[in-house]
Amino acid sequence: MIAARTPMLADLYILQKPRAKAEGGGLAPLASRSEIVRFFRAFNTAMDHEGADVLHGPGIRVEMPPMQDPVMQLTVTVTEDELFHILFFGTQNEPRGRLLRGTMERGWRFFDPVRSEYVPPYHDGDDDDHDDDRRSGHDDDDDN
Repeated sequence: MIAARTPMLADLYILQKPRAKAEGGGLAPLASRSEIVRFFRAFNTAMDHEGADVLHGPGIRVEMPPMQDPVMQLTVTVTEDELFHILFFGTQNEPRGRLLRGTMERGWRFFDPVRSEYVPPYHDGDDDDHDDDRRSGHDDDDDN
């Protein structure tokens, strides 16, 4: 018997680069179209033909907005849960998947539009109302 996996995967994510409130909030551009294509090529994810707006790969379909450069956000559709789970959450020996690591290094975040939340959760350092449980009420200067 196979145990249920946690956390629950969504079928669709919006890949975004949130801008900190101190920088005006909203979204920053992800990258140029060519940089997006190059990034996803490392995950065996590519266009069916030159100039297409959709990239297909193992467990995912990535859609870029037509004629937008730089790209502000992408739609990532999960086409096969098990393959996406490995890319995103990794394996027992790799606690965070390659795709998740690569996107987080660039400041990109997966937004689940059904749950209206980032996966993994995104915390804007300017948010005082979402303080870490480890906080003891000291000023930010005391945090490590």
